[in-house]
This record gives sequence, structure tokens and C-alpha cells, in this order.
Amino acid sequence: MPVGDNLPPRARRGLTAALLVVLALAMIAVLSPRFRLFVRSLGGGATSGVLGESPDPEYAAFLEGVRRRTPPDATISLVLPADSKVYVSEAASRLAPRRVFVGRENEAGFVAAFRYQYRDGLNPNVMKVPNGALFRRQVIARE
Repeated sequence: MPVGDNLPPRARRGLTAALLVVLALAMIAVLSPRFRLFVRSLGGGATSGVLGESPDPEYAAFLEGVRRRTPPDATISLVLPADSKVYVSEAASRLAPRRVFVGRENEAGFVAAFRYQYRDGLNPNVMKVPNGALFRRQVIARE
């Protein structure tokens, strides 16, 4: 015998409506971030990271600091605490059109070090960014 058989019809309709509301709320909770990401992508907004958000807010702030201090045609070598494809992928997405890679510092015009302990210095080629530092490499002309 099903559970709702001994309930009056009005109570069954109320229970059905309540369960539909719970189901709708659960679907909204799951689909809402994806829907916001879809709307943001239609408007040309950033869509990197997990559902549009960075998995590491400190890293997102670091990348924003690097983006503000480098020209769009810059080549940037990343120094990360762990070799994570997620970090490199997020950097490439957030710093586009800049060219971004890990290692090969000799090929880069800038070196961005995440979680680097910046100490105030007089070197104009070292810039403090949130949660790290940005180093501008000097190009030495060969004669």
C-alpha cells in the first residue's frame, strides 16, 4: 500500500505541491551558477575557473595584479608553488592575450611569482602584486 493512499485528497495535493517546490529549489541551487556563467559568457564576461569562479581567490587576486601591470603583448613566465595545470590554465585565460607558460624564464619579458614574499626594495624592476611579485626582465643588447 503506497504511503499517500490513506491521506485525504486535499492533503495529497498539498504534499505533491510541497515536493515539487523542494524539487524546484534543488534544481535552482544546482543550475543557478551554470545559468549565471552562461549569461556572463553571452555578455563577454570572464568564464574561467570552476563555474566562473577561481578555485583559489588568492591566485585570482595575484593574476589580476599581474594583468594590471603587464602590457597585452607581454610574455610571462609563472613561478608556482605546485605544477598544476589548473593554475596555468586559469592564468592563460585571465591574462589573455598575454603569452603565459611555466619555466623558461629566459624567454619571458616578465616573471610572475605566486606566493612570493616580496620585500620592499629599491629595484624598479620588481613590483609587488597581491600574493606575490612581478619581475620585469632586463633585455641586454648584444654587440
